[in-house]
Amino acid sequence: MTLAINSIYNIDCREGLKQIDKESVDLLLTDPPFGISFDRMGTQYNRKQKNLGDLYTEIPQEEYFIFTLSWLRGVWDVLKPTGSGFIFSGWNNLGDILNAISEVGFRLVNHIIWKYQFGVYTKKKYVTSHYHILYFTKLPLNKDHLRTFNRISDYSVSLGKLYFEDVWFINRDYQKGGEKTPTRLPLALTDKCIRMGSEEGDLVLEPFLGSGAVIQSCMTFNRRYIGFEISPEIFQIARNRIEKTRNHIQNRNGTLENWLK
Repeated sequence: MTLAINSIYNIDCREGLKQIDKESVDLLLTDPPFGISFDRMGTQYNRKQKNLGDLYTEIPQEEYFIFTLSWLRGVWDVLKPTGSGFIFSGWNNLGDILNAISEVGFRLVNHIIWKYQFGVYTKKKYVTSHYHILYFTKLPLNKDHLRTFNRISDYSVSLGKLYFEDVWFINRDYQKGGEKTPTRLPLALTDKCIRMGSEEGDLVLEPFLGSGAVIQSCMTFNRRYIGFEISPEIFQIARNRIEKTRNHIQNRNGTLENWLK
């Protein structure tokens, strides 16, 4: 592998994927760009453009399928035959992502609904208060397929068996003050995907770093990682949050050497 493990890079993921060894990644976990313009959305996502600056890299809606197809083909090349992936999506891009998954050759296992506590304010249509999570594998599911799927033993007592169903009730994080990104996945969500979809020491790929939540979960649960982010401003925000997590783990354990090897 040309790129270093346990590192993040401020480059276009489509270029970065070319520098990763073929069939070396165990799990993809990512939240791609929305493909919507936040300046037109106003306050609907509780994020004014003046607070975001030039953070968000726009993907025109008419180009979204081709864009998704291009980076997913790169993922196919680097994902192990036993590998799997989670892609987060809003409803507006869902069709393009589903079609691209099928076009590349991945097999859809679950279409998960993430239900959160607040949504986009609307007057003439239903409020959107959920997100889609597409869980897929590289190979067909059969008795000889050795993909990782862990039924976590210490799951939430309050949710009980619901923890393993395909509707997830996980609250969004509020972003009050400080550095903001257009979207931020809650750590409870990325932790769940990491723990159920990979083992300790596995290599996790995050092509669109955003706030860095996926990498933070990797560090917490002893997964190796590699990540990309094209926006310099968002990359810096992610790096700052990842460093805080690194320092926290180092202070807790005294050393990171065991899992950084």
